[in-house]
Amino acid sequence: MTLAVTLLIQLVVLVIAMVIASLILRWILANPEKCKQAWRKTQQTFATPFVHAKAYRAYRNWKKVRMGFSYQECLHKEWQKYEKDRYPDQTYYRS
Repeated sequence: MTLAVTLLIQLVVLVIAMVIASLILRWILANPEKCKQAWRKTQQTFATPFVHAKAYRAYRNWKKVRMGFSYQECLHKEWQKYEKDRYPDQTYYRS
């Protein structure tokens, strides 16, 4: 009896998981741009510490040679390099 109940519970959980997975897949297929944007945002979130470290190193180097660049300028330039390496077909405008 307990074996039958256990199998029934597992079957119900499996069906619920399959329904949820199919709903997620339908949403992804219906909204590919939102999915791409979310994926890029996730990648950017994981890359942020590395870009900040490179920008800080660049800032320290420019400060050492007394060029007068700010940290924000170095950070902006490093983000541009990151984006250019990842997505070379985009155009950039300095704001």
